[in-house]
Amino acid sequence: MVIMDKKQTLFTYIKKVTDWKIEVKNKEVPLPLYLRTGYTFWYVTIADMDLVFAYVKEDTHDMRLYAQAYKTLSEKLDSQVVFVFDYLDTRQINSLIQKHIPFVVLEKYLYLPFVLMQIGTTKQSKNLAYKSERLTPDADLILISYLDGHIHNGMMVKEIAAVIKKEIRSTSAALSLLHELEYAKLKKDGRSKRVSFEIEAVIYERVLSEGLSPLKKSFFSSSQIFGNNVVKSGYTALAYYSTLMDTGISTVAISAKEKNLLFDLDTCEEDEALYRVEVWDRDPHAFAQSNVISPLYVLRQFKDDEDERVQYALKEIEEKIKQKWNNR
Repeated sequence: MVIMDKKQTLFTYIKKVTDWKIEVKNKEVPLPLYLRTGYTFWYVTIADMDLVFAYVKEDTHDMRLYAQAYKTLSEKLDSQVVFVFDYLDTRQINSLIQKHIPFVVLEKYLYLPFVLMQIGTTKQSKNLAYKSERLTPDADLILISYLDGHIHNGMMVKEIAAVIKKEIRSTSAALSLLHELEYAKLKKDGRSKRVSFEIEAVIYERVLSEGLSPLKKSFFSSSQIFGNNVVKSGYTALAYYSTLMDTGISTVAISAKEKNLLFDLDTCEEDEALYRVEVWDRDPHAFAQSNVISPLYVLRQFKDDEDERVQYALKEIEEKIKQKWNNR
């Protein structure tokens, strides 16, 4: 596919999943040769935002290079930069999301944290859906609940809906997706359906590699945070579940739906902060323990962290989780 075709594919995809109007701008900005060689740039305005799409001509598979390129481009361009890829695997997707680097995978994935937006789309084909690994927040929540022991095989759809505190219709849709992706099987039982899941170890490995981060963005805050709307996360949660010592500022997670609370929080630089605040696309209280996010979310948050102390802490947590499965 030639470059112009890629451009049209990108614009068509964005319009399909967002219904945004795209205005192309005739603009050129002097950039270093290595950037002009590695990327094709398309300057546009979308929803009153100036964006630059940087189409990756040849994937290096090294996410660190994209992080550096994103920093350089953000400094040189007076617009929000969004990388465009033909393909990314789950590890690469998670790496970019953890770094809050906006990107698009053509016809498959759109991640724009600067507008608090994370959209996944799936094809009707089961194989395509599996390859694009589209676990919705509700589907992901069901798997976390199953691994945590709150959901078990043989439960009815309405029973699972009660556990995850979701409507039956949305729960049924999430379970249908899990059936399609071969995480679970649905069997007709009267007017409803019973659910049977894959074994815990298989789901655990897939959820760690295929599940998308609930994190939409993070920032530092100097505000005092009280009440039941926040839950401990990040290194604070990692230290809670392991022998790791956390000497940094506390990390808390807040649902993106808590708009009033988020609006009232002051942002600041790290050296002035009382908290690092994570904004999640779901309720971080789900299956939290002692007001700390589920250890399964902790494992997902830090699985790509290369720090030996972090990896040791993750092994501690993983061993405890697997021991619970053995004792069921």
